Amino acid sequence: MAIHAIILALSFAIILAGSELFTNGIEWMGKRLDIAEAAVGSLLAAVGTALPETFIPAVALLTGRDSAAAHDAVGVGAIIGAPLMLSTIALFVMGCAAIGFRRRRRRIALRVRREDGRRDLSFFFPIFLAAVILGTLRLGLVARHLAAGALLLAYAGYCVVMLRLKRAADAEVEHGLYIETILSGAGDDPRAFAILLQVIFGTGAILLGAVEFVDQVILFSRHAGLNPGVLSLILSPLATELPEKYNSVVWIRQSKDHLALANITGAMVFQSCIPVALGLAFTPWILPAPELLAATIALASVVLLYINLRDSELGTPTLMIGGAAYGIFLGGLVWLRVL
Repeated sequence: MAIHAIILALSFAIILAGSELFTNGIEWMGKRLDIAEAAVGSLLAAVGTALPETFIPAVALLTGRDSAAAHDAVGVGAIIGAPLMLSTIALFVMGCAAIGFRRRRRRIALRVRREDGRRDLSFFFPIFLAAVILGTLRLGLVARHLAAGALLLAYAGYCVVMLRLKRAADAEVEHGLYIETILSGAGDDPRAFAILLQVIFGTGAILLGAVEFVDQVILFSRHAGLNPGVLSLILSPLATELPEKYNSVVWIRQSKDHLALANITGAMVFQSCIPVALGLAFTPWILPAPELLAATIALASVVLLYINLRDSELGTPTLMIGGAAYGIFLGGLVWLRVL
């Protein structure tokens, strides 16, 4: 079992490294394309850091047909677990960062753009709620494929809305392009091919890590005697959401609170559309009790966040509630006797 744990950790490290390269490259791509900072946070950075938790269910659902049930369980667990982590643990980490950097920032509360946060949450809530309801209806293949197509169209509409926003003249990328810095030392003025190369390389690293991660989750669950779906529901999102948490902590330290929140809420929108569409297309999409519990808590947390985004300040109590919400989820798994 020890060797599986080591390989699992290594695959996760590869995923994180790939995510860091991808996100940095995407931010520079946004600057080159003159895309609004809100779209960089909610769309480009969110999609980039959401790739690990997207690739993991995609790999799980599209491979391993010799153990289809286990792979489907891992895939669906990762799909539902991602919004749960974003709406609970990610917000909790943001609250801790706000407290930890209070002296540097000279404040605790986050200063955010109310309209940006509420726009993302207004996309996320009805779409994810509909996906959860569909998971209780035992839909046929045609109905599931139609629903998957509708989700892809919904996300395309969201992208159009975000890309129409205008970029602020003073918006800057904090870090130079990593590959350009290594190649020429001019990371603050990267060439287009270097940006594209880094994005491709980061994507490849994420995919490589995701393939091994899925296999090791299944093997580890068998040796530990755990349900692979439940293990994936907890472990896969907890690991793969770290890029969003990492980026948000960095942005909070830099007092770019609006980007920190946009990275989380934008990832929520992505997770409610693209991975769910994969689940609808390639699994029966029947959500068991642990996944329904996770989805319910995620939706409740989003409602609380939406309510508290009534102005341009987001207090830490709202964010810290995320930790309590995740604790309730774990308690629910114990009550369901699956943990």
